[in-house]
Amino acid sequence: MFMKRILTLAHWLKQLNACFLAVASLVACSCAKDSLPAIETNSNRVPAGVLRDGVLRLQLEIGIGRWYPEADDGMALSVYAFGEVGHTLQNPGPLIRVRQGTEIRVSIHNSLAVPITVRGLWDPSTGRDQGVRVAPGAVEQVQFKAETAGLRFYWGSTEVDDVKLRNGVDAELTGALVVDPPGAQPGDEIFVLGMISEHAGLASRQTLATVNGKSWPYTERFQIDIGQTVRWRWVNATNEPHALHLHGFYFRIDAFNRGGLVETYTEESRPVVVTQRISTGETFDMSWSPDRSGRWLFHCHMLVHMMPPVVPTLPGLAVQPAATSARDHSGLHDAGGGMGQLVLGITVAERQPAAKTVWHADHRLQLEIGERNEYPRYALQVRDLSDATAAPSKPQLIGPPIVLIQGQPVEIEIVNKLRQPTAIHWHGIELESYYDGVPGWTGSNAEITPAIAPGSSFVARMTPPRAGTFIYHTHWHDPSQLTNGLYGPLIVLPPGASYDPASDLSFVFSIGDFGMIKELALINGTPQSKTLQLQAGKKYRFRLINISTNNQAMQVSLRSPSGLMEWRVIAKDAVDLPSGPMPVKAQQTITVGETYDVQFVSSSAQELLLDLLLPGQKIHTTQTLVFGPPSQSAENTSKNF
Repeated sequence: MFMKRILTLAHWLKQLNACFLAVASLVACSCAKDSLPAIETNSNRVPAGVLRDGVLRLQLEIGIGRWYPEADDGMALSVYAFGEVGHTLQNPGPLIRVRQGTEIRVSIHNSLAVPITVRGLWDPSTGRDQGVRVAPGAVEQVQFKAETAGLRFYWGSTEVDDVKLRNGVDAELTGALVVDPPGAQPGDEIFVLGMISEHAGLASRQTLATVNGKSWPYTERFQIDIGQTVRWRWVNATNEPHALHLHGFYFRIDAFNRGGLVETYTEESRPVVVTQRISTGETFDMSWSPDRSGRWLFHCHMLVHMMPPVVPTLPGLAVQPAATSARDHSGLHDAGGGMGQLVLGITVAERQPAAKTVWHADHRLQLEIGERNEYPRYALQVRDLSDATAAPSKPQLIGPPIVLIQGQPVEIEIVNKLRQPTAIHWHGIELESYYDGVPGWTGSNAEITPAIAPGSSFVARMTPPRAGTFIYHTHWHDPSQLTNGLYGPLIVLPPGASYDPASDLSFVFSIGDFGMIKELALINGTPQSKTLQLQAGKKYRFRLINISTNNQAMQVSLRSPSGLMEWRVIAKDAVDLPSGPMPVKAQQTITVGETYDVQFVSSSAQELLLDLLLPGQKIHTTQTLVFGPPSQSAENTSKNF
């Protein structure tokens, strides 16, 4: 206990010292905020430094300036930033880009009144990154040979030695470093994720998160042609992981950098996903090619990182409110239904005016969204309008499964009986932009997706091109809709297949708001699931879906009293994994917006727990699965698992 108190006191003194140094730097650097130089947004397209005779020479400057994360005449934050000597400070910092084998020589001048330690200016093949500490007013030299190809980043801090502990005035001290292998053709876009937050680590609710120094709707907009190959590269220099999701299309993971170890995938082995988790300090390369025109989004699926920013009050972080401007930004704020922060807008242009086709739906459904006087606040019902004898589903705690057929045209009428607008996004479905469900953004110039007003309806059209597990969920950025059950599983079956809810089980993991009790982990809409009676020896398909608010690292496992069971992971994001997967330990990290399909057969009668753990909040809930004695047919299934 005595040693614990000493460590706590030491940590408190360290934090107090960091606060003092940050304030001292502001006082020393500026008598008034307006005297600080403006920080330039860096799109990471122009490499810094001078390359001559196989050596890149770069003079870096560390200073303090006024950073405009939204409009260029909007709010300004006084933050630390990198720049080239003799040039404007930049956020992100100057791009370092060289061919493999290039020698890099960097001088670092610290113009701040506090010492800064710079890390990342090294090659992973040489061992551990020791970093270089630069005293106030001093210049330090760094020299290394770029032997390891791939994408990484360099960064600076006043006190901490781990990027996941950075959250304040020094949190924007980051720059991308790219080492290209011989013969590589750049032709890519590099994005650095930055974030200032109320505290380091998970569960911050006050954040200012940016892509290349800007927050939506002021992030860069991208114009892409149908058939064009798009190569994007992502750096997570923030103190939290993120769940990056592309609307309307799938993308491939080309390479992943975890702790300096770069894994490059071959053509056949590249994962195909619609949502990808990127942890703190990681980078990854992705590629995709659109086949439909319209407007689309790429964003972090954590709700707190796709809402308008809330700048926290932090030591040394001065915020200057937006000046009165003659420029009209109102149209930008309307785009995307009140979204903000980690969002990119994409426009895919038509090659030529598309020929008008006659739409015919082979199947018609109705999704009715209503209210109730208990938690969760919303009740969803599905009616099959193509079958006059079919009864509507009974309202449950979340939306019922919507089951579609691959290749079958379908219309789904969304009826809004709420007292507020809403919108439904068909997560993972490749459909036309107008029906993608982002009000004020998706569609085209001639036809933009509307919000579904109270008392009105909207008809979504789609012809699902692939079978698998998807999600339908609200894309109206009011957190109460997502925490009150406005979502459900969306299942697309191959032609000729039938849906058997007795063996095809969806487990939807989410966060619920039950009045005075906040942040409850839910399985299928409840924190206390009823026991499921199943059968030993029978093959089950479990569809695992994370549609929570901010829980990007849910841990889902299947356990007996003696430990983890085994299952087969057969699909991710509705993409079948290689045939004949081997049984693996039944434990899976599932980020926000991901789906996994697993096969499981219990070899004997037993009681198991499907366990949901939220590491950040350190809370969990369970679903009990009781497997009764197998039948003769089930025993044969078990032998083939």
